[in-house]
Amino acid sequence: MFLTAVAANAKISGGSKIVDVVIQNFAFSSLSVKISACYTVKWIGMNSVDNTVEGSIFTSGAISKGQSYEFLFAEPGVYNYKCSPHPI
Repeated sequence: MFLTAVAANAKISGGSKIVDVVIQNFAFSSLSVKISACYTVKWIGMNSVDNTVEGSIFTSGAISKGQSYEFLFAEPGVYNYKCSPHPI
């Protein structure tokens, strides 16, 4: 799973944008997410067991069903992420 943050071509009005990624059936709803810098990605737990979202610059901790974790990507780049307890 990876996320690509590209440089924003235009100023974002009204604050940062949020992109949702659902964790359900032991899988991420999107294996690849392309966003602009200054976007927030929100991972939403929908499994009956806890999951995590871990990358090189972020770690969620346990995400239970109905909970979420958000991270603002300020810099362009490619960010790989995974769930440590489960191979999703």
